[in-house]
Amino acid sequence: MKVPIRTTANGTEYWDSEAKKVLFVPAGMRPSFEVTESPKTMLHKGETVKPLEEPVFSLEGMTATQLREYAEENNIEVPGNLKKPDTIREYIEEQLAVDED
Repeated sequence: MKVPIRTTANGTEYWDSEAKKVLFVPAGMRPSFEVTESPKTMLHKGETVKPLEEPVFSLEGMTATQLREYAEENNIEVPGNLKKPDTIREYIEEQLAVDED
């Protein structure tokens, strides 16, 4: 059983109760495993669990390397002459806007 335990700006952590370890899924990515929401075995009597809110995905704060990795995962070719994170971010946002049209 894998349950979400913490969400940050970088992604979501899940507890794998079988392997007894934490799994990390970066923001904007979907887990490659089945997630158990509000398992009864982890609740105390009478306790209710508030479901995790979906984190708001943002390219802000990402390094140039992280932005290039994100672009590659989303089939966006970033020109080699773009070096600064701000220019790479703007280029990716433009490409995503074009894809939505």
